[in-house]
Amino acid sequence: MAVSEDRPIPLYMPADEAMALAQFCKRVDSETVRRFAAPCTSYGSRPEADVMWSGVLSLKGALARAGYAPR
Repeated sequence: MAVSEDRPIPLYMPADEAMALAQFCKRVDSETVRRFAAPCTSYGSRPEADVMWSGVLSLKGALARAGYAPR
């Protein structure tokens, strides 16, 4: 697999959707992500669940930096 690189993903949404998404990111946990991940899929040496969880945490951080920190 090629070396992973960070890529910006522009995302525009209404403020209420951004806040609701921030709330979702606050409430979802790694076990929930693990239930929805394919057990035999991996990205490089990382299981899909770990990669998904990292994505959720990145999204949560980006929302917080944009002013949509969950209550």
